[in-house]
Amino acid sequence: MFRSGFLICFLISLSSEASVQKTFEGFIRGSALFPCQYDPNQLKSISAHWRLNDSLNVYDILNGRGTDNEQDPQFKGRTETFPKEYTKGNFSLRLRGLTWSDVGAYCCSISDVNSLQCTTLQVKERPREIHEKPDRNVGVESKAERIESQVFAFFFAVILLCV
Repeated sequence: MFRSGFLICFLISLSSEASVQKTFEGFIRGSALFPCQYDPNQLKSISAHWRLNDSLNVYDILNGRGTDNEQDPQFKGRTETFPKEYTKGNFSLRLRGLTWSDVGAYCCSISDVNSLQCTTLQVKERPREIHEKPDRNVGVESKAERIESQVFAFFFAVILLCV
């Protein structure tokens, strides 16, 4: 019993090193930053591969140079990495202009360390900060209009008290 318990704990610890899973909530038309960092002393080459759901090619970094040659068309012109950080083991990726089809698991793999770092992206609509009134002709009441009406009421009250 003790040996099987030890073996299960050992296998769990190995799997936790092999794939680190995080979740990020982004907004439609917003951007997401997916972290991917390794100890640069363990890397033989400066190469990393970003994939969505283990299939779509998001971005490749080969021998210290980013390339979008085999990038899935869904990501063209929307990815950014940080080349000055590659030698420090930082292969993080920014994805701009988020859409509903971007939802899924983004994994960064580096064969030198036989490990995956994954972040699950969830996308939702950005909350509206100013809500329109039901009557379209009236429009949206701004904060300035509310303050103006409060100041007017204050001065009116002062005039009534002085009379």
